[in-house]
Amino acid sequence: MVECLNRYASGDLTALDEIVLDFSRVTPFFSAAWNACRSIPPGETRSYAWLAAEAGSPLAMRAAGQSMARNRFSLIIPCHRVIASDGGLGGYGGGGLGVKARLLQMELDWNGR
Repeated sequence: MVECLNRYASGDLTALDEIVLDFSRVTPFFSAAWNACRSIPPGETRSYAWLAAEAGSPLAMRAAGQSMARNRFSLIIPCHRVIASDGGLGGYGGGGLGVKARLLQMELDWNGR
């Protein structure tokens, strides 16, 4: 895991995709939402509505937000890539909205190389 984190920090934005997580102790919705979140490419964003639909409950945007809020692996499950439908950042429990904005900008910058 440390090697993957180091590679990510060096600009290999897909390195964290190699880390396998066990979602057997969370609800099926959270598991589906977290897997959907992991599918968002680095430097791109999706809405909470998209996340809810991908998790199988298109009207469960608040539950999608809760799944991101309860995420304890904020880089591995890249909840910073999930934003509000209006383009606003929404929330971010991984250090605040400033950190979320910096992570998104960092990924955009790295993708632009």
